[in-house]
Amino acid sequence: MTLALTTATAAEMRAALGGLAATPAGTPDSAARGQACAAAWDQSLEVPDRGAVRARLGGREAVLVVTGVGPLNAALEMGAALSRHEITGVVNLGLAGSYDLEKAPLGSCVAAESEVFPEYGVTGLDPTDCLADDTGFPFPQWEGRGQRVVRRIGLDPVAAAWSLELMLPSGQRMGTALTVAGVTGSRDRARILAGRFDALTESMEGFAIALACATRGLPFLEVRTISNAVGERDRDKWKLKQALQGLGAMLAKLLSGPGPL
Repeated sequence: MTLALTTATAAEMRAALGGLAATPAGTPDSAARGQACAAAWDQSLEVPDRGAVRARLGGREAVLVVTGVGPLNAALEMGAALSRHEITGVVNLGLAGSYDLEKAPLGSCVAAESEVFPEYGVTGLDPTDCLADDTGFPFPQWEGRGQRVVRRIGLDPVAAAWSLELMLPSGQRMGTALTVAGVTGSRDRARILAGRFDALTESMEGFAIALACATRGLPFLEVRTISNAVGERDRDKWKLKQALQGLGAMLAKLLSGPGPL
């Protein structure tokens, strides 16, 4: 099995890998099988600013994919990686905003149980919120494998983790993830989006990567750490450092699953 680990930025990828490098090499198998190989990835490997590079994670064959920010970049780089490498499953890690800090507080991790692209469809039907409406929209983004995807893709984090031989932590927070091309810049718009789509998190790449996996029948798992409240533009109220550190802890937990160590 060749696992693709994707992030939007090199900083997020380095933070995720840093969780493995920081784990003592003698960690007992019963504590964490994936963490038992702290140096299970080549720490001399240079993480690209964008693009894919082969690696080994916890004894697994892997491809590290840095897509760039936004749904278009994510689609381009994920498509290229899937064309060039024999990838059998994808994990998308990264930062996200929270629509509800009680359900998804700063620093917490949330797995996507569905991905929504709210900007696809017909816009301007309701001038009070300017959101797209996909009702009766005749152009699905993809049809196949029993799915008709217009702007929502259903996901099963537990099944995906099992298929990828990864360990999803017990009690893992889950919710609907929105992928946007333009980050929400106000609390008012955040309330509209959360209400319309029952959304818990917002980011800019997940839907594109999920769609790429759906078209190829590949298992897909998206887990993001919360760095800010959606609509909050005051960076002093963000927790970027803690959220980045959380990526490392999450990857170490995922790799502690029943992989081939």
